[in-house]
Amino acid sequence: VVSAIDRAWDWYRDLFGRLPASNRTYAGKSTVAEVEASCGAGCGLIGNTGIEISTPTMNRLLIEAAQDRYNQAVFYELGRNFFFFTDQLRAMAPFANGGVFTTGFAHVHRFYAMDAAGLTGAPWDDKLDFDGFRYFILVELLDLYLADKSLTWENTLAVDKVPKNPHDWISGAHLAAAFFHRIRRDHGYAGYRRFWQLMATAPKSSSPRDAAARFVQVARAATGQDYRDLMRDSTLPLA
Repeated sequence: VVSAIDRAWDWYRDLFGRLPASNRTYAGKSTVAEVEASCGAGCGLIGNTGIEISTPTMNRLLIEAAQDRYNQAVFYELGRNFFFFTDQLRAMAPFANGGVFTTGFAHVHRFYAMDAAGLTGAPWDDKLDFDGFRYFILVELLDLYLADKSLTWENTLAVDKVPKNPHDWISGAHLAAAFFHRIRRDHGYAGYRRFWQLMATAPKSSSPRDAAARFVQVARAATGQDYRDLMRDSTLPLA
């Protein structure tokens, strides 16, 4: 388990080119601590070291690892540790759990990190296996969004909503993850890495509209592509 987490940590470090601020540490290393109660199944400090994992989730991690497959929670929380883009993206409502872009960042990078670490994901629950869970978030949910011409960033991301779906999921963060994945799908690792390198130095956002603008502005600068059609808002400034 520790080796798997280390490999995922290395992938995050290499993609973003920096480390979280040192906060919760033990013997100079970031902690993954089992706790009786946390903010959820797990809780990672945003932009800082330190992850809490609830006892049931830790049990699942260890039990599944004995079968050489991995519960995804700790790899998701690593995404929070490596989120260095609060100024640029957190203004996208709501602020609970850091905002939909913050949580979407953790969602999508959990999958990439586990892939890079060579890990097989454990089933999400009794009804959905890991690959099905991943495909639904990153592909099918975006297809549902694009199929409904009435949907825009303003009535999904900005209000923490997703299209009606067979799993009855409601979090706009899942859709935000799909938006990030679209850039990587379109432009590969190099274009995606440029996106985050430029995002780190982009101007601060003070409103959801600013955060939506930062997404399309940085995507244009990193890839040359205009993603306002994805946001369904041609009024967003590209400069």
